[in-house]
Amino acid sequence: MEAQRFSMITNTEFDVNGETSTDDSPSLIVGEKRKRDSLELDRESTAEEGEVVLWRANFEEFLRRLRHMACIENVRASLDDGAVKVLKAMLDATRGLEKKVKTEKSVPLSLDNIFEEVIKSEEGRVMTLDDVRASLVQLGCPASARGIADSYSIDLKKIIESAQNDEVESIVLKRYGRDAYRIFRLLSKNGRLVETDKISDTTFVEKKDAPKILYKMWKDEYLHMEKLVLAPNRNILLWKVNKRPLWEHVLDEMFHAALNLSLRAAYEWDKEKEWIGVLLMAWRSLYQKFIIGATTVSKPLWHFVFHDMGGLQPEMRAALELRVQAGGPRFKIKGLGGV
Repeated sequence: MEAQRFSMITNTEFDVNGETSTDDSPSLIVGEKRKRDSLELDRESTAEEGEVVLWRANFEEFLRRLRHMACIENVRASLDDGAVKVLKAMLDATRGLEKKVKTEKSVPLSLDNIFEEVIKSEEGRVMTLDDVRASLVQLGCPASARGIADSYSIDLKKIIESAQNDEVESIVLKRYGRDAYRIFRLLSKNGRLVETDKISDTTFVEKKDAPKILYKMWKDEYLHMEKLVLAPNRNILLWKVNKRPLWEHVLDEMFHAALNLSLRAAYEWDKEKEWIGVLLMAWRSLYQKFIIGATTVSKPLWHFVFHDMGGLQPEMRAALELRVQAGGPRFKIKGLGGV
């Protein structure tokens, strides 16, 4: 991730009487020690001009690079290494020309320019011009006329949507099972309303099970349902996948899962710290009372220390007891020495 740099004019310090103060100017240090040599000249020049060099994270570039990495990994999972090399070379060459983060298509490049970018990398030097052309076909890049030479552009939006489909289908498979996965995949590819019986016939799911699966996914907001009234006593249920609302719903579920996981990790860490404190107290007691004051430890004392602490697993208690009885190998605790 690249950082963006810009300058800002600093205001001169004033004292309480409104007069200019020349002795109380803040001392500004820019960068870290490893960057000190490269920034020394900037500090000297900006100090003379009354400016301060400020830095901030280039968030747009960070998102753009993450997006490109996601596209490359998705292509790697479905196509060969040649397609990955060509895609990476094109994205690296045109990254600086993208005007927005969520670019739907990469900047067009001619075949010769693409080939030049590919062979710049060590792994791409083995590719020929025909290999690059074949990889472009795999990536679904039709040639478009731009001036004299043909140019090629990557459909990034299509790659991202494919990755989103794969992710949601994986969630459906793990949460609802194989039959639900086939049903969801059918509706996702069709992109239109499909009646229940046709879904059952196409996916080879039992007619008695299909409505239950469909209703469960609809209840969890994974499917859209419409009811078609044919007669007073006859209704037909139609189902489809609305991708955009579904992607937002899945993303919201992921955020909630990440939050719950973070809270759980914090809870476990706090709980672990409590037991670490108990162990440190026990080790400190052993060190001060037994190891320093006597050469041996009587069984009732160490038995009390370990068995009456509460909460320790039997394996941990047994290991600690053996170490104390045998007198080693000792624990090395900072501030306490060997126990």
